[in-house]
Amino acid sequence: MKNVFLIALLVVLLSCQKVMPPKDYVVLHGKIENPTEGLGLRFYNPTTRKSFTIKVEANGVFRDTIKLEKAAYYNAVYGNIFAAYLANDMDLEINFDAKSLSKTIVFKGKGEHENTFLRFRAKLEGGLMGADYKAFLNVEKPNFDSKMKKFSDEFKTELDQKKSTLETDFVTAQLVYLEEFNKGMAINFVEEKRNNSELGAGKQSPDFKNYINHDGGKTSLSDFRGSYVFIDVWATWCGPCKYEFPFIGKVEKMYHGKNIKFVSISIDRLKDEQKWRDMIKKEGLVGIQLLADKEINSSFIAGYYIQAIPRFIILDKEGKIINSDSPRPSEPELLDILNSLDL
Repeated sequence: MKNVFLIALLVVLLSCQKVMPPKDYVVLHGKIENPTEGLGLRFYNPTTRKSFTIKVEANGVFRDTIKLEKAAYYNAVYGNIFAAYLANDMDLEINFDAKSLSKTIVFKGKGEHENTFLRFRAKLEGGLMGADYKAFLNVEKPNFDSKMKKFSDEFKTELDQKKSTLETDFVTAQLVYLEEFNKGMAINFVEEKRNNSELGAGKQSPDFKNYINHDGGKTSLSDFRGSYVFIDVWATWCGPCKYEFPFIGKVEKMYHGKNIKFVSISIDRLKDEQKWRDMIKKEGLVGIQLLADKEINSSFIAGYYIQAIPRFIILDKEGKIINSDSPRPSEPELLDILNSLDL
């Protein structure tokens, strides 16, 4: 009789375990070495443009529960950026050193396999393009095709070896990503050849006229004739753009009083003009702040074939192109270019 009771109890317990529903939230926790005081760990969804920020304690420890509408990919930002895949019912531990995030980040717990694969993907992409993305796009086509094939083969091999530990939907999404990535790189390769022809050094820059100036009135590109021009194309909803804000400020301060104008062109919608103005004030943005006339469809933006932001452009005193896709203010290579000019 006792054995019958124990068996019945075991059946009940197993039944309870089977019907336990998945959690409708994700648990995110971990520790950041060398944390920045007051800085939270921000997760930005580039598809929905929504974000949430987790408070990081003074000792670097963080923990929070977040309810998600559905599984999604995020750009996680803590000084530097890393990709994250989050889904409800995950219990994900994230640990890294803020001084060397990309080299130290480690994922543990439910969701670690998917996020570890994203780290592998990021390193694979970095190895493909190297330190100079434009140089990669300027190799001869047979070399480009060979590099892309090697990348795809290694991507598929790793995914196939790890697929037993990954969510089925995640695996499917990665294969779709690979296909889109390859198509995108092929397009970028062709566009780079076109840009070298149409937007190479010494070519006259595409023009803009009568953009709204934050300080009042309207401004045209021709207003800057006689000065070098450093142009930043951005938007209030662009996370990587915001990351560059403090670096732009530092560079502008370094060359303040020199014969160079720092011009920021927002491609926000005209109906969001107040949002644009509020961000300029909130962030203390420097330089000449302009709002494009037709967002991404503005002739100046289209003339540079801009599909992703931020985008940085350097023009000479005659409005001719020095660099149509210059290094970012956060990259030391920019100073090498600016220091070479007769400012």
